[in-house]
Amino acid sequence: MTDLTMRLQEIGLSEYEAAVYAALLRRGTSTASDVSAEADVPQSRVYDVLNALETKGFAVVQPGRPKKFGAIDPESAVDQFCRVRRQQYRSELDEMRQVGAELSDLVGDDDGGAFDRDDADVSWSYSDRHQILDKLAALTGGATEEVLMVTTPTSFERVVNHHAERLVETADGGATIRALVSTDRAVAAPVLEKADELMEIRRVEDIEGRLYTYDASHIVLAFRNPADEGYVGISTRSPHLYRTFAHLFGLMWADSTAVERR
Repeated sequence: MTDLTMRLQEIGLSEYEAAVYAALLRRGTSTASDVSAEADVPQSRVYDVLNALETKGFAVVQPGRPKKFGAIDPESAVDQFCRVRRQQYRSELDEMRQVGAELSDLVGDDDGGAFDRDDADVSWSYSDRHQILDKLAALTGGATEEVLMVTTPTSFERVVNHHAERLVETADGGATIRALVSTDRAVAAPVLEKADELMEIRRVEDIEGRLYTYDASHIVLAFRNPADEGYVGISTRSPHLYRTFAHLFGLMWADSTAVERR
């Protein structure tokens, strides 16, 4: 995977979409057959992928026999994609708020008795990185003793940017925050500067999944799901599992290196 295709996947393109768009950038206007060979995407999938890229604003279609496809320049494509995603997200939020209001009307007092239960060792899964970030933000805001993170530069940047205020409140409240961030690339300087004031940060090699623990009991695991090219998050409350992860964290921390500051 190239840096380009990796970045494209980070903003929301699938693996095939990223590969095909990169191929269009390299080749210029091309037939679907040429793109399939260049991107190493099966012929049976390439038309669907090209149509998806057109819908998302990354490609244009030139009518003819055969059709040809061209790449929109990256800056314009990403701007358009952001506008589309922003509108989709707003529509989804409006729909969720409406459903939430309807649920509140449907759920009576007798149906809500289990809301305040604090069961241990119960797991919940999240299939979207926005849900995962919201869960991490809630756990960060509730932490009073310790937050441990093992994560990638991209996910670390998302965490710091997504709930910086919660991290500030937790740090000001006296909780210890430590982060182990993989060394596959540098952390963005503004993020590092912001995080430096709140936590201890070290670098470690060969991390692909993400692990977050809170107050010696709550654990969140997050990783990319190869089946649908999205993210999966799993949270659970387990002091026993926490002790194992905390031990592993200590071993990695001892083997980590300091952050290089420019």
